[in-house]
Amino acid sequence: MGMFKKVGHGIAWAYKPAINVKAWIGWDIIKSSSRYVYNLGKGLFVPQKAEYTETFQEALTRLNLSAEDMKLRQKEFMRLFLVYGAIGVAIVIYSLYLFYMMDFMGGLLAIVVASLAFALAFRFHFWIFQIKHKKLGCSVHEWWHSKIEDPVEPKNGEDKS
Repeated sequence: MGMFKKVGHGIAWAYKPAINVKAWIGWDIIKSSSRYVYNLGKGLFVPQKAEYTETFQEALTRLNLSAEDMKLRQKEFMRLFLVYGAIGVAIVIYSLYLFYMMDFMGGLLAIVVASLAFALAFRFHFWIFQIKHKKLGCSVHEWWHSKIEDPVEPKNGEDKS
């Protein structure tokens, strides 16, 4: 009886690799890559908590920026917004041409690159909005509707909660 047991374990090397489906498809690599992409996406869409809050004026003082510096930054951001917006529009037009020429993979890649250009254009326009309204931490909702929502102040004697 002991002899057959040794033989059974002795030939495991022959059939075990042949039926290891997880190794065939690279399950460990797929699993770690998926976890990395998930964490990356989570970091992009879940806003980070600020370490401390400060007003616009406090930030200007901390960074040693004057009103003239802010006007210069606003002009620079407007220039960058227009450049990235124009690049995005040009790439979208090029992607339409690629789709027309039946190059679907090239067209999809061009749409992705245009999305990156539009994301950068959004970033600079959002910064312009915050400088214009002199408020840090504006929401996308405020940017979209072009108005700043003032926090509701409690009436005398009322609790904030």
